[in-house]
Amino acid sequence: MNLPVIEVRGLVNTFGNQIVHDGLDFSVNKGEIMGVVGGSGTGKSVLLRSIIGLQRPKAGAVLVEGHDITHIRDWELLEVQKLWGVLFQSGALFSSLTVRQNVALPLQECIGVSHRLADELARVKINLVGLPLDACNKYPGELSGGMVKRAGLARALALDPKVLFLDEPTAGLDPISADAFDKLIHELSLSLGLAIVMITHDLNSLYSICDRIAVLVDKKIRIGTLEDHLHDNHPWIREYFHGARSNALLGKG
Repeated sequence: MNLPVIEVRGLVNTFGNQIVHDGLDFSVNKGEIMGVVGGSGTGKSVLLRSIIGLQRPKAGAVLVEGHDITHIRDWELLEVQKLWGVLFQSGALFSSLTVRQNVALPLQECIGVSHRLADELARVKINLVGLPLDACNKYPGELSGGMVKRAGLARALALDPKVLFLDEPTAGLDPISADAFDKLIHELSLSLGLAIVMITHDLNSLYSICDRIAVLVDKKIRIGTLEDHLHDNHPWIREYFHGARSNALLGKG
């Protein structure tokens, strides 16, 4: 049985008097892909920032590989952050650096790898995400949207993380590129045993690669398989998973 890589216990997030999350409890296991969905204002990005230590919650605890990141010092957090990689929606690559330099940067800055070794390891990661080697010396502005996503993923994998956090990974991609990226994420999870937390509105991604889906609703979180959510009578969940687009994917429309 897989052990939890991430454990969230009683998480509370507020902005002034506004409660965004009111006692969230869930875990993510090794090798599991968990999709996170919710309506506007339900705090999907807030949840992600809380898990990776960019935002301190009002109450509760977040444990990654047993480290409670809500109660550690900043310098300790810097060490723990090496356990995960993050792919931001836009890729967030440095425009003045080549793809190879972008991927090599965490290796040099975070663990002091030599320039030569960082260069070699960067090439390995770039190949791992399916980019051609001639992409190594290109700048982000010279890449297609799909290639930028893959380059950002290569950088997220630079430090051999235990967990990947993906923020709308297929946003802006055409259907063929999005399907290919989903397949890549699934293959990486299987081959590397990664736990993956993916904020997404892409129904294809939810249906094709997510083991479980976390729905943020009413300041709480509901975790389950696709089948579980299809049988949930909550109004927002029914509308989301039984809308025209969902029915088309499920062959009902």
